[in-house]
Formats: sequence, structure tokens, C-alpha cells
Amino acid sequence: MKITAEMDIMNMKVPITTTIVQNKGFRSESTVQGMTVVQAVNGDKGWSINPATGNTKPTALPEDAVKSMANETDLTGLYNYKEKGYKLTLDGEEDLAGAKVYKVTMILPNGVRRINYISKDTFYILKIVAQTKMNGQDVMSENIQSDFRAVDGIYYPFMSEVTTSAMPGTKMGLRITSLEVNPKIDPKIFEMPQ
Repeated sequence: MKITAEMDIMNMKVPITTTIVQNKGFRSESTVQGMTVVQAVNGDKGWSINPATGNTKPTALPEDAVKSMANETDLTGLYNYKEKGYKLTLDGEEDLAGAKVYKVTMILPNGVRRINYISKDTFYILKIVAQTKMNGQDVMSENIQSDFRAVDGIYYPFMSEVTTSAMPGTKMGLRITSLEVNPKIDPKIFEMPQ
């Protein structure tokens, strides 16, 4: 899958391209103030380039960052959860901004916990609250999803609003401008350059 989007963060518009191969690779490229930031995972290895932090050459990511990003290679989420070793519990029903939702907690084998708020009417996932580890610290994030559109018969949220405990008080908006399903992807883009 290849996603082209625009992130709105701290009054800046940041173009971002994300490329994902199911259970194999994840790569995100964004341009901030003329600098290109790259993050990628390939199986159990990950790397980044971030000129804003002085990393102008590919640098290995810490293990917890790799684990967190590796979760993003699962494009099928709740589907086949048992086969993937995920634990699911139905925690009841709630009202979310006027929508009736099911509250479903999903725990991944690596301990990441995600609470999915699923519309009773459409079965779209309207909100995800996730708890992960980053740099040894617990990080909570909330992702509110909207503007669902069909691409090749599958509905995707084209708008997201994300808040995270790693950046208190900051809201990040993400608007997808294009989404390609099953494009040709060179697997080398996920490998750390030498």
C-alpha cells in the first residue's frame, strides 16, 4: 500500500508518503522545513534519517521503536486476530460523539494494547487508543478517524486526528490525498542504506 498525505502539525503542513508491505516492511518519508525525514522497518530491523536531530546518515532505531513501527505492517488489523496471536475482548458499548460504538480491546503479542471504537452502524473503526513503548517510556496515543472512502472495495479513513502523550497539547491532523492498494514496491526501500 502506498499512501500520500499531508500532516498538519504545529501550524505546518508536512507532506508525507508511507509505503507498507503486509507483514514485511514500513517506510515513511516526510519533508519538514526542507529536510527529508525517513523512518523504515524491515522485519525486526529499523532505521531512520532525521537531519533535524543531527542524523544525516541512516541510523539504527532502538528495539522498542522497531517493534512499534513493525505493528504498522499489519494492514488487516482485527482480521484473523487469533491466527496472529492477538487477544481480543469486547468491553461493551459506548457513545462516541453521537455514534454508538463497540469498544474492543486488542492486545498484540509484543504487549501493545489498542482499544478500537467500532461504529455499530458502519463497522468503521472511528477511534483507536493505543499504548506502546518508546525509548523505554509508555506512550499513549489517540487516533480519531473519519472521511471513510472505498478504494478497491475496502474502506479507509482519509482523515485522522492524532494526539499523543509524547507531545502533550499537540494535535496532528492527517489528510490522505491518494491511496494505492497493491502497487509495485521495491523491497529494497525498507533496507538500511550502507
